[in-house]
Amino acid sequence: MRQYGECLHSCPSGYYGLRTPDMNRCSRCRIENCDSCFSRDFCTKCKSGFYSHRGRCFRGCPAGFAALEELMECVEGCEVGQWSEWGTCSRNNKTCGFKWGLETRTRQIVKKPAKDTILCPTIAESRRCKMAMRHCPGGRRPAKTKDKKKKKKNLMERAQKQHSIFLATDKTSQ
Repeated sequence: MRQYGECLHSCPSGYYGLRTPDMNRCSRCRIENCDSCFSRDFCTKCKSGFYSHRGRCFRGCPAGFAALEELMECVEGCEVGQWSEWGTCSRNNKTCGFKWGLETRTRQIVKKPAKDTILCPTIAESRRCKMAMRHCPGGRRPAKTKDKKKKKKNLMERAQKQHSIFLATDKTSQ
C-alpha cells in the first residue's frame, strides 16, 4: 500500500486499500466518524463512542435496533405488538367479594431479537382496579378464621427457631 509516497503494510485509520493491477494505494473513507472502512462508502469500524449500522456510524441506534455494547454495533431489536384491552378486574380468580382487584393486559413478541442478551420490553402489566361487584350474589366472603392466624404464628415461630439454630452453628464453626 502507498500513502503519500510511502509503502505500508496496511492503510492508516480512516483509510481503505484501493487495489488495481497497476497500483495499490490508500484512499480516505468518506463516512463521518469512521475508523476503518471496506470501501469509501462502507464503514467496518466506527470511532470510539459511535455504533456501526449498515456501513454507517451513529451516536445511537436507529428505531427498531438495539445496541450491542461489546461490539458497538446496532442489531435488530425485539419488536412487540399492540397492547390488548385491559382484562376483567379480579382478585383470587373472583370478580366479586372484594373492593379492590387487579386487571391485566398483554402484548405479543412479534419479532425476537437477534441475540438472546437483548431484552424485550414488558409484555404484561397489571394495575389496581375497583371491583364491579363488591358483594357476591347469594353469599358472603368467608371470614378469616383463627386457624389461619394460628398457622401464621406457628410458621413465624419455626422460622425464628431455624434462624437461632443457624446462628448457633455459625458461631461454633468460627
